[in-house]
Amino acid sequence: MPKVSDQHRASRRDQITAAALACFAEKGFQRTSMADIIAASGLSAGAIYLHFESKQQIALAVGRQVLGRRLGDLDELSGGELPDPISMLRVILARMVDDMVDSRMLLQLWGEATSDPEMSALVGEIFGLLRDGFTRYLTAWATQRGADDPAEWADRALPAVLALAQGFMVQRALLPVFDVDAYFDGVRLVAGPGFDTPGV
Repeated sequence: MPKVSDQHRASRRDQITAAALACFAEKGFQRTSMADIIAASGLSAGAIYLHFESKQQIALAVGRQVLGRRLGDLDELSGGELPDPISMLRVILARMVDDMVDSRMLLQLWGEATSDPEMSALVGEIFGLLRDGFTRYLTAWATQRGADDPAEWADRALPAVLALAQGFMVQRALLPVFDVDAYFDGVRLVAGPGFDTPGV
């Protein structure tokens, strides 16, 4: 029997996660079944279950994919003079929206995490990776800006940065009209001097 290459396995996983994303966007996470994902992928049930045991595992794989690209973006932004945290968020969130097809899926997964222990663990893992990436960026940015204790400033700023990212996704998903420019203008209006002068 011929050996399946890593590239082939990765391609199959991408095919499955793309089908799952389309199903989640159309029907919502809760109403999407593995049968829906199998049908949308064009693969057999055996081929799907060879890679994933459940739709929760597929959702985690999607999250890791999207987050992996965004963490790569953070590293890319860190290559020279760093943008301020609000500008960084605008870039990262725009690219995340492009990846997600329908960002309402995030709210559905967060909602599931409040009552499903398995989903709570999966979402917690994704947020842990995101926190680590943002903390590295914030520490590097505070270092560039001459903060007395960059790591301490990053720890203090992190909850607000995460809240701004979550707020963006929530408003984009729920409001009939969402103005990205107005959102970030408002963020800058209330952010205060700390994002410009971390030593403050």
